[in-house]
Amino acid sequence: MRLLRWIALALLAALTMPLDAEPLTRVAEIRGLSREDAAKAIPVKFAGVVTYVGWENFVVHDGETSIFADFRFSKAKGHWLDEIPDLSKLQPGDGVEVEGLSDPGGFSPMVLVTKFRRIGRQVVPAPLRPSMELLLSGSQDTQWIEVEGVVRQHHPSEPGPERLALVVAGHRCPVILSNRTGLRPEQLVDARVRVRGVLLNIANLRSQVAGLKIHSNGRQDIDILAPPSADPFLAPQVSLDRLIPFDPQADFGHRRVSSGVVTFVAPGRFFYLLDRGACVRVDSVDAVVSPGDRVEVSGFIDTDRVLASFSEALVRVIGKGPVPPPAPADIPAILEPKVRSYEEMVAEHGYTDANGRLVRLQGILRRVLPADKEGNAALVIESGEHLFQAFLPIINDTSSRRLQSWIEGSTIELTGVSELEMVRIDTQPWYAIAGFHLWLSSPDDLRVIARPPWWTPQRLAIVLAGVLMVLGLVFAWAYAMRRQVALRSGQLAREIAAREAATLEFDAILRERRRLANDLHDTLEQALTGLALQLEITDRSKASNPELSARHLHLAQQFLERSRREVHRTVWDLRAHGLDGRDVIDLLHERATAMVQGSPVAISVERDGSSLPLPDLLAGNLLMLAQEAVTNALKHGAPSRISLRLKSQDQHIELEVRDDGRGFDPVTAAGQLEGHFGLQGMRERAKRLGGILDVSSSPGQGTSVNIRVPLPIQP
Repeated sequence: MRLLRWIALALLAALTMPLDAEPLTRVAEIRGLSREDAAKAIPVKFAGVVTYVGWENFVVHDGETSIFADFRFSKAKGHWLDEIPDLSKLQPGDGVEVEGLSDPGGFSPMVLVTKFRRIGRQVVPAPLRPSMELLLSGSQDTQWIEVEGVVRQHHPSEPGPERLALVVAGHRCPVILSNRTGLRPEQLVDARVRVRGVLLNIANLRSQVAGLKIHSNGRQDIDILAPPSADPFLAPQVSLDRLIPFDPQADFGHRRVSSGVVTFVAPGRFFYLLDRGACVRVDSVDAVVSPGDRVEVSGFIDTDRVLASFSEALVRVIGKGPVPPPAPADIPAILEPKVRSYEEMVAEHGYTDANGRLVRLQGILRRVLPADKEGNAALVIESGEHLFQAFLPIINDTSSRRLQSWIEGSTIELTGVSELEMVRIDTQPWYAIAGFHLWLSSPDDLRVIARPPWWTPQRLAIVLAGVLMVLGLVFAWAYAMRRQVALRSGQLAREIAAREAATLEFDAILRERRRLANDLHDTLEQALTGLALQLEITDRSKASNPELSARHLHLAQQFLERSRREVHRTVWDLRAHGLDGRDVIDLLHERATAMVQGSPVAISVERDGSSLPLPDLLAGNLLMLAQEAVTNALKHGAPSRISLRLKSQDQHIELEVRDDGRGFDPVTAAGQLEGHFGLQGMRERAKRLGGILDVSSSPGQGTSVNIRVPLPIQP
């Protein structure tokens, strides 16, 4: 099965590899590839001597230069590596043959090993001794080098490989040892050593050089040139105000000893030491000291900060004294100390700067920020025109609760150690003070002088937001209620209108029945009675008085004609209620046009005002009145033009029928006695509608009939 797998992998490699691809045989050719070309997995095959061995990787020198070879990445990237071989038996000086593929690596090109074999022992080449400039350039990555420096730290027992913190030409360079040295920290710390190993540059996220580290094989590659002193406190003495004094033959790579009084402690991290008016920061993770202790420190001068400090310090308490009282501070004096001259920016003789001094300041607490990853809570303080920060180490729940009890906006008094924040001025050859911050040892170092007024901007904003929310809810509720009332009012109005319409319809039917009964009683019955009387007189007098008989016969004919008209009118009244949803003005125009059709009379129908929906009873009676008026004009007036105008007003509707016929005198015009019932019937119809009918005419001036009827109340 394994053989078949090897064959399949080999075939796959052959198919994916260009036919004319020849493996690279020189390490210099591989290192010369660009990152893009190295990522193409170009075949490589070369031989060399091992200079360094890791757990799953090693470095090979082919006699010209070195390169990093890795097994772990080979398998992770799916290349044909069956298993990672055991490298525990591989030693520096072993000759090997390597086959694999190129890879861009984290910083410089490397080889993903697919096959290798030992070919015996060889001589390890002499290490290079590049300058610090070359070391930091990145060109010496993976090379076998040798450096000298002073050991600052030694961690032999921490998880993982043994480590050294080596300072080479002022630069900190970690050394990772693949094998244990068997040495104790007191044998290495402060010793000057020579270390051989492989340089591997520390790269950042953009594959740029960010630092140095050396991978060494173990004790055989470390030479102790100058062992440390048996007693670290016997190192040369320095005063705190002159940590790095001018000395033509100074060598500050080794420990220095100084003493003073502890003014501030950040447990497990650092403390400040005061002597002769100068304060210096001492970094020590193991020191157990308290403010007021007089201590002696033995440590390395750290120049990573602008103002030098002690690092990796050993501390011993030599006495006890009072804690120096804090001095009331003036922020402008902190930021602008007295200097010798602005060209040198050196403190005036006899005057010390405020860095590390225990000071007391007042201000307004503007912001309380939660603890960061190191456990330091930050306070933002405003004092006059200045803003600065104060840091408080949170060491227990009491400190955390005290922190939460402080109210932003309070006037406070702070007691702490000031640290200056220095920046380099690019256009000038010196550093300037850009600001400062305070270190508080405990919550007791902050005293609240006055709490802020209750009406803070935040509370005011909350109250205003609440008021606006309540107003918004009130307006929304009012709008919803108003809309609901409107909807309910509309429903009630429609219900009332429907009931009124039903009532009006019922009243109309009742009135119509009464009118029909009255008409039949007052007109048809009376006409038939008069007709019977006239016929009886005609019959009795036809022999004795033929003329009288003929006159009464004529009257009987008129009574009959009147009865016919009354019956016709009554039938029209009964049929006038259905408009089939049409507008009354359209029906007026339709009927008037039909009445004059075939005659030379011109007729026009107009409307004044907006169209209003009219009840069928009112619209039908208006149609009947208009029809009667037009009929009278055509029958008696001989007009050439008839006009109808419907006027809609707020509470009335008015119908005017005007013609240009011969006209008549309304006073002397024939009436019911002469058998003419048209005008009287129109007046009775208008009266039943609650309106009035007005006739205006004179001989030769035409006739105008005006009907004014009140409109029913609209819902």
